[in-house]
Amino acid sequence: MTKFAIIALAAFMAAGAAQAQIKITGKNEQKVKVQGAVINAAIGMGATAKQNLSSNAGKVEIGGDNKQTTEIQGAVINAAIGMKTTAKQNLASNTSDK
Repeated sequence: MTKFAIIALAAFMAAGAAQAQIKITGKNEQKVKVQGAVINAAIGMGATAKQNLSSNAGKVEIGGDNKQTTEIQGAVINAAIGMKTTAKQNLASNTSDK
């Protein structure tokens, strides 16, 4: 499996879990190292793309340590193309999808 395919699969899985409740009460360490490009795109009317790299998304509660690291050698592209499209991207971050 190519690096791009792995990244695309991870993005798809992260997008599906974006609405999940996340509650961290201890250590949480997330690392992503990409040598190349990271692309998050929503193309076409009403399309939505969500991508999270070394991040927590959803209802996030952290009660302990949390360390997130993202290293990218290349480009990070977040694009929404077309009417009523949305592209959301989080790099080494915690976000609430409200």
